Amino acid sequence: MIVSKKDRFQVYGRRNGKQVYVGTFDSKKEAQSAERRHVVTQEQIDAGELPPDVDERRSLKQATEAWLESLKANGSRSHTGYTDRLRIYIWPALQDMPITRVTKAVVMKWRDEWARKFSPATVNGNLTCLSSAFRDFVDRGWIAVNPVRGIKRVRPGEAVYTWLSSREDITRLLVECPKGIRELAAWALGTGLRIGELTMLRWADIDLERRLIAVHRGRQGTTKSGKIRHVPILDVLVPLMREMALQRDSAELVFPGAKGNPRTPVGIRVPFKQAAVRAGLDKALRFHDLRHTFASHWVLDGGDIFRLSKILGHSSVVITQKTYAHLAPEAWTQDYHRVGFNLPTGDVGYGRTTNITRLRAV
Repeated sequence: MIVSKKDRFQVYGRRNGKQVYVGTFDSKKEAQSAERRHVVTQEQIDAGELPPDVDERRSLKQATEAWLESLKANGSRSHTGYTDRLRIYIWPALQDMPITRVTKAVVMKWRDEWARKFSPATVNGNLTCLSSAFRDFVDRGWIAVNPVRGIKRVRPGEAVYTWLSSREDITRLLVECPKGIRELAAWALGTGLRIGELTMLRWADIDLERRLIAVHRGRQGTTKSGKIRHVPILDVLVPLMREMALQRDSAELVFPGAKGNPRTPVGIRVPFKQAAVRAGLDKALRFHDLRHTFASHWVLDGGDIFRLSKILGHSSVVITQKTYAHLAPEAWTQDYHRVGFNLPTGDVGYGRTTNITRLRAV
């Protein structure tokens, strides 16, 4: 049944013998289409083709919020990552759409639109997130099939990530970073560590004499791979690390936040993005792209890609080769001179002229 009210059209249908509200629409054509969908859905439920719990008004955001709550209650390590993906990428595009209307065609259109803006890894990660959510919706009886199942992922190409290709750009970024963020960015550029690994890094994990960092913690408790790895301390970071070690006082964390607790990613990403804008760099640059910058310069400087794979903690060297091999022209002691950049020294404020100390080994 369609009821016209002040140039808008309300649609009502029947469910289990009772009248139910379907929705309000701006045009009669939209209302008629919604009415037909409701009738067909009820016929499919009656025929056993759809689960009885199908709710045509349950939006993607409502459904995924319930899914996230279940992940959190079960202690899933994916909860934080999936929450970020939904908030940053998926909800802005699809949050108001009823999950019963999220078809394979809708997901493919979304995939193709965002593939023009983000890296294949980001798009494919979002598809995995959506697929996991819709599997849960199927289990709950909210929908009959997972619309993401079978959709092809975006194939990674060459240079699909953002990175700082010149050492001048690296220096400009570090000059504009406020104190605290500058050191974090420098470590990311010189080690390739992820943001979660940096915020959880402890001084007990660092051996300056042997020039090794033991990486075995991340935001979710362990590293992304779940395995410990050792990262060499390159020449470019030795002076900074020694200076920070002398000033650590009794701090356990290398980059402590308030009251000695680990810093939050958002408290790092926001001032970092602001610094990148001030430096006039690519607006798409993320803190994670400092890891790509490290890896890219490692390969450009002739570093061994097998060692790079171990430093980055990739599960297979194939992943490293697919991402960085297109840049390529035995012991870590042969590699300490790599990935050099100019690091601003002293108590400098961003946006002001400062002295630059050349740290790259000759």
